[in-house]
Amino acid sequence: MEEKRLDEFSQFHPIINMIFYIAVLGLTMFQMQAGLIVVSFFSALVYHFYLKGLRGLKYLGMIVGVFLVTALVNPLFSHKGATLLFYLPSGNPVTLESLIYGGSLAVMVCGTLLWFSSLNAIITEDKLIEIVGRIFPHFALLLSMIFRFVPKYTRQIRKIHFAQKALHGKKQQFRDKMKTGFRVLSITTTWALENSVDTADSMRARGYGTGKRSTFHNYHFQVRDYVVLFWILIWTTIVLIEKVSGQIETIYYPFYVVKGELFTYGAYCLLCFTPIFINVEEALRWHRLQSKI
Repeated sequence: MEEKRLDEFSQFHPIINMIFYIAVLGLTMFQMQAGLIVVSFFSALVYHFYLKGLRGLKYLGMIVGVFLVTALVNPLFSHKGATLLFYLPSGNPVTLESLIYGGSLAVMVCGTLLWFSSLNAIITEDKLIEIVGRIFPHFALLLSMIFRFVPKYTRQIRKIHFAQKALHGKKQQFRDKMKTGFRVLSITTTWALENSVDTADSMRARGYGTGKRSTFHNYHFQVRDYVVLFWILIWTTIVLIEKVSGQIETIYYPFYVVKGELFTYGAYCLLCFTPIFINVEEALRWHRLQSKI
């Protein structure tokens, strides 16, 4: 069994994790500047393999498929651009600009998927409840009940299905399978309603909603959280200012033109590689501590 990789970035406060992903996903999904989306894709790919190791190859196979489909679909339907390459059998032209735009769009989509993959590993259920609970405590309670109920509901469906299968062990026709499916759904729904009544009675008996509500938080802000928060905000602000002011821009039609500054790309690299920097720094610190033993 492959050993699970330790990720120091996931040990930060959940709000810091969420702010980082809001920043990188926002700058990845809502703009098409070529340099920025390439930086985002490459950093997301590096972090993806850091978290999952060789297990990440399976997900990467899906990413390659999405890239090829997205990159090839655009030239088939968009024929804008001044640089003609060849004609399709249907007579429609294929231009260099449409190919570049399709490739850029594919890089953006794949980068977004890779960021969401790492977000799913970093933002766990307890962190999501922690983030929501500070603002909407009642919704956080509902969310925690849903997270608990869904797997419980799934297990109950499996139990009832196996029980029905034991009662009707012979090979069933399609009509019989439909009846069994409706029977399982009816039994499970009845069980869920009874379970919800029991939960409501238990909460009422414990005094829920009768007085002022106290809260408990597993996560607390530390000095390093504030440092990383400032780091994320400063580089995000620089990139946004450069983008809004028109200092970085990519024009795809009718000619492909890239306008950008190395300083902006550097700032975005520092933002996107934040988790990698944190893990490298932690690894170096651990190595120094070991060398002193």
